[in-house]
Amino acid sequence: MNILHAAVNFYTNHHFAAILLMVVVFIWGTGKHFNVWRNLQERFPVFLALIEFFLAPLAVIVLFSILSIFLDTDSLPGRANWLNSLFYLFLCLTMSWYVAKGGYAFVSSRYVGERRSHPQPIPGLLRSLIYGTCLIFGAGSFLWVQGYSLTGIWVSTGLLTALIGFALQQTLGDFFSGLALGLEGSFRIGDWLQLESGLEGQVVDLNWRATWLRCWDNTTQIIPNAKLAGQGFKNLHGDHHLYRPWYYVKIPAEVDPRFAKELLLEAVLKCKYVLKKPAPIVRLTSASTLPYTYMLWVSFANYPAMFRGREELYREIHYVLQRAGVTPSPEIHEWRTRRTQAPTAEPPTIQLALRSLELFYTLDDEEIEQIARACRQIRYDAGSMIMLEGDCRDALDIVASGIVDAQIELPSGELVKTGEFTAGQDFGLISMFTEEPSIFNYKAQTDVTLLRVDFDCIQDVLKEHPELADRYAVIIKQRIDEAELLRTPHGKSSTTPATLQHIKLLVKQFMMTGKR
Repeated sequence: MNILHAAVNFYTNHHFAAILLMVVVFIWGTGKHFNVWRNLQERFPVFLALIEFFLAPLAVIVLFSILSIFLDTDSLPGRANWLNSLFYLFLCLTMSWYVAKGGYAFVSSRYVGERRSHPQPIPGLLRSLIYGTCLIFGAGSFLWVQGYSLTGIWVSTGLLTALIGFALQQTLGDFFSGLALGLEGSFRIGDWLQLESGLEGQVVDLNWRATWLRCWDNTTQIIPNAKLAGQGFKNLHGDHHLYRPWYYVKIPAEVDPRFAKELLLEAVLKCKYVLKKPAPIVRLTSASTLPYTYMLWVSFANYPAMFRGREELYREIHYVLQRAGVTPSPEIHEWRTRRTQAPTAEPPTIQLALRSLELFYTLDDEEIEQIARACRQIRYDAGSMIMLEGDCRDALDIVASGIVDAQIELPSGELVKTGEFTAGQDFGLISMFTEEPSIFNYKAQTDVTLLRVDFDCIQDVLKEHPELADRYAVIIKQRIDEAELLRTPHGKSSTTPATLQHIKLLVKQFMMTGKR
């Protein structure tokens, strides 16, 4: 008894169960056209492919059972044999098709799953291979059910297969090279490739014969897979991969290297399209030849974004160097003799940096000059710790260049970043006026230059301005409140913050006597 005959007998003896199966098949067949099924297909492709693997053959069995009853094949044996062969053909091909669909869903979730945050379509070559292989096995299963010897068929067609393989030698080479490229994961759809010839293009398809690249001029370059696999190429990746190039700038040796690095870092931080995370890096890479060579290592969102960001970076470097009186020194292959003056570029004056602070902008030039004479320039390399939590320091630190991170230490020992200070901002004001220890760790995110104003210096100047006490107290109170808000969510707050009136008394006492 074959499957079709058994299905007809089941329908004849169990009408209710047969009708229920037909209803299930009908619901499945019509439900696939609704958005709910499509949404489930996107979220659970492997699970739904497994369900379809059982429902699709059931639909074939139901359809041919109805045809067998409608055509009355029991009275016509010839028609029954013909319908039975057609049934097995459809059943084998349907099962192989949905096996391929399940395999494709599994490969999509696993093979592409290495990049699940930004999924990309599988190359058409891999899809064709999965479906083609399963359909060939389905056709072979049908021939085996019908009593044909697969070995005999293979031997009888062996010569023809050899002739076809010899004729399609190049095509088969492209096919297997494309298969290797797809399975190896050297690139994916949407990546940018740079070939040995210098050609650049975005991968738009990988099929059984060639890889298609869309170039910058919107033309399509079609490269045979065997040729692409036989050469080296650079994968510049796609839209969701950081691109981190470095650029070199030559600056005269007469310019202080620390000042030159500060200027270049300032130019980088002004760029809108240069990412601040990870932080840009500026290094002196060669001081053995003139002019000196500096390297800027920056990050862009992706490779195409580099072109707009690179233009902006060069433009900002030009503006910053020009404003500081520094001329870049490109390599010039032309001999000239002339008298010239050595560059006299100097960093911005300390007086200008002090004048920009909210604390000092009401002081006159003589008082600013008095504070500036007592200032010290202190430099920290990137990653250096400037001040630890709990330290006391009778000084005010002003950021002249670079970025300083403020961090708080959790009870677990983990450091959490709470803010950052850039050029023109200050920290240490609370410790100076209230004698409270630092509640943050201060760490240099980049190379940093600080202007440190000592306690005694600032006290001598502010003694002449008691009217500033109220304004300074408001600033200190605001910073203490902000600090408490940052500490409280992490369970670090322990005491009640001082009142504004109490802070005013401390500031006035500091201004008049120098004691807190």
